Amino acid sequence: MSPVVTTKACFDDLLTPQDHISRSMSDTYYVCPDQELVLRTHTSAHQNELMRAGHRSFLATGDVYRRDEIDSSHYPCFHQMEGVHVFAPEELPGPPQSPESIQFVEAHLKETLEGIVHVLFGPDCEMRWGIDNFPFTDPSFELEVYYNDDWLEVLGCGVVHSQILKNCDLGHTDGWAFGLGT
Repeated sequence: MSPVVTTKACFDDLLTPQDHISRSMSDTYYVCPDQELVLRTHTSAHQNELMRAGHRSFLATGDVYRRDEIDSSHYPCFHQMEGVHVFAPEELPGPPQSPESIQFVEAHLKETLEGIVHVLFGPDCEMRWGIDNFPFTDPSFELEVYYNDDWLEVLGCGVVHSQILKNCDLGHTDGWAFGLGT
């Protein structure tokens, strides 16, 4: 997948508001004067394309680019992995976006990611969940691990926003997504 994507794929398809800071010239690398192409700021920029192509469970990995000041935890280019799982409607305990389906998807997401964290950081790794806010998931969470005597955010995630699923002709079901970066 190309690291150069349209602003539609990077922002619009993911419900990022026009005035969101991530769209600013100070946060994103625009690669053409008309501001229609950018270096992807997250691998989520490929999420809708892959779901529209019929993929229901996938990982998308690659470099992502953000105009960050270089310090001990920031660099303008880093690696990210996007994971998505869309359920078959018969796997859900209720209609899409119903409280029982959202709880089921959320629990499945957290169990899956806790398993990944245990593999990456060890079975005794201490972790904690926090509430977050992303335009493309609802509800949204972050997962932190206790590493080198400090809490380290390792990923953001959530239940895929119902409008994104509808835009991908998947309004009949629910799914989850996460982004893991280094």
